[in-house]
Amino acid sequence: MTRILFCCDADNDLHRALTTQDHQPLRYEEPAAALDAAAAGDTVLVLADGYPERRTAFPAELIAVAADRRVSVLIEYPAELPGLDAEPESVTLERLVITDPLLGPEASLLTAHACRYLPTRQPDTLLWLARVAGFDTAVYGLPETAQSALYRMPDAPVLVATTQLSRFGRGRYEPQSAWIRLWQGILRVLQPDTEPPAMIIPGSVSPRFGRDDVLPDGAAGAAVTAYQDWVRRSGLVLDQDQERAVRELMIAGEAVDRDRLPAGTGDGSHGVAEGFESTIQPDGSQRIRLPLRADCIAETAMVLALEEPGSDGPATARNLIDYLRGPSGLCGGERSDPARPSYGLIGWGTGTPAWEVANYGDDNARVILAWLLADATLDVPDGHRSLITAITANFRTTGRTGFRGDRIDQPQLAERGWRHYFDGAVINPSAHFEAYLWACYQWAYAATGYRPFLDRTRTALITMMERFPGGWRRNDVTELARILLPLAWQLRVEPSDRFRGWLSDVVDALLSRQDASGGIGEIEAGGIDLFQVARTNEEYGTTEEPIIFATGDPASDQLYSSGFALLGLYEAAAVLDDHRVTEAADRLADYLIRIQLRSDRPDLDGSWFRSFDFRRWEYWGSSGDAGWGAWCLELGWAPAWGVTALALRDRGSTLWDELARVRPDRDEALQVINTMIPPGDRPD
Repeated sequence: MTRILFCCDADNDLHRALTTQDHQPLRYEEPAAALDAAAAGDTVLVLADGYPERRTAFPAELIAVAADRRVSVLIEYPAELPGLDAEPESVTLERLVITDPLLGPEASLLTAHACRYLPTRQPDTLLWLARVAGFDTAVYGLPETAQSALYRMPDAPVLVATTQLSRFGRGRYEPQSAWIRLWQGILRVLQPDTEPPAMIIPGSVSPRFGRDDVLPDGAAGAAVTAYQDWVRRSGLVLDQDQERAVRELMIAGEAVDRDRLPAGTGDGSHGVAEGFESTIQPDGSQRIRLPLRADCIAETAMVLALEEPGSDGPATARNLIDYLRGPSGLCGGERSDPARPSYGLIGWGTGTPAWEVANYGDDNARVILAWLLADATLDVPDGHRSLITAITANFRTTGRTGFRGDRIDQPQLAERGWRHYFDGAVINPSAHFEAYLWACYQWAYAATGYRPFLDRTRTALITMMERFPGGWRRNDVTELARILLPLAWQLRVEPSDRFRGWLSDVVDALLSRQDASGGIGEIEAGGIDLFQVARTNEEYGTTEEPIIFATGDPASDQLYSSGFALLGLYEAAAVLDDHRVTEAADRLADYLIRIQLRSDRPDLDGSWFRSFDFRRWEYWGSSGDAGWGAWCLELGWAPAWGVTALALRDRGSTLWDELARVRPDRDEALQVINTMIPPGDRPD
């Protein structure tokens, strides 16, 4: 009977995966000792204990010993072998591509994340490292720049891995099911006449529930609490020293290892960092994305405000809102000067000019809606002048058509003035960038009675829906999810059969993408360069792109789509009174509860990675997005709105109902509006 002998530490992931109560593999400290103990037909695995700092010692003379003894050998990350003279390099966008059928389907993809590897191109390569486009297949084939990751040495029973393939647990390599198949395939190559043993990856991250698990009572509330707890444990809520360090580090780059920040726990008085980047380091950690973003601050405040009284969540939420409107500077400078055209707008982020210059309409909208919900939940008694000012600031840079455009930067606004935009006729058929501002205007109309808020919003929604389906900038799930909110709220402020029909049409289009698991599969965007899939291997990773390659790839997007879809479906269900919509929303809610992260890592447990493959039931996707890859974790955005939708459902409420509790002083609000948009300056 052939055996597998190890030369590695006892905690090596592969060694642990093949160790059971009934089977304790032989393990040796030195490769020579392992070879000496091996018999003909056995396999010796010489694994990279010193990775990534130290390469694996394997004297060249042992190759001949292995051949003489008829022992097959795998060597990881070797120090001295022919053809491996170059210094190690780090993976950036490269993924593993299978070219040997024993290891898996041809051209199928895996990731070893930020692995270090020895650059070489060998003729008998079974597994390549390459920058390739595709969801789970290298659709354009291997580029000439591909490097060997696993190859056979000529005239010797030796496989060479140019990186540590056995770090699949600690390094959180994905997808886990494919890594099991890969390693079983490698063992088949090494021992062709022996069936490889069963394996269980000793991973530290998994979905909270299986696809078919019956959810326990109170699962939704537990998911909300788990996310709120994650926010606190993440280390992203900053104290004074951490905020100072973030501002200093932002000048040098946008992601750093956790140990670059001082230890501490913030109370909201100094904001939050953005989240964690997608790339997973060899030790399983993810670097912190530093920017101090207004949307992340407000949406985090919204989620923490929903905690039960008596916890520290509401106090932290109040501190975050106070930080946003004051010390952060996001509402300061020219944006706080009534004589300036940017008065009332909220900066994209703070810390560097690139963040401070931008005024994104969608980011402003999500800040405003989150701020409103935080105020409603915390029962803030003031007149909400700042929020009316922010809504009006965005409205006076919105054109007669009801569209604002993606962003307006400070220099443009200073040069042209707000009337240039208010009198303009831009058409920007993108719910991603426009829809939540329309929702802000609908709430503001209901709160103040200022008619232009409603008129311009109605005009924009008609333009959008007359182009539906297929005539938007992005005809994808994100767009469908985002337009649900203003379509539903239009029926709140101005009921009509036409808008009711349009809302039903969008719901139908969205639900046509809903999988039996409850997840909503992404759709390839069409018509514009933004968010397009890579058209060549070289394009992969150079811009923002979706987590799929083609419609039908079984992935849902938790950063841009799922949470917004959940919120929108519940708002739609409330006005359509259609049990089918409610049931679809409940299925999506259960799906998000099931795929919430369960991890022994406190900085992960309770959140959601961006991409989930509902066919594999694993975290997987195309990770070519230049900023927000498949494994990123973001404070705010769709996860925050999904959690909010779950919490409001448990309360038997909707976002509209909650925001109706915010009652600005109407006379004061109209005074703010008329001061910022004098009646004589209105073309309406």
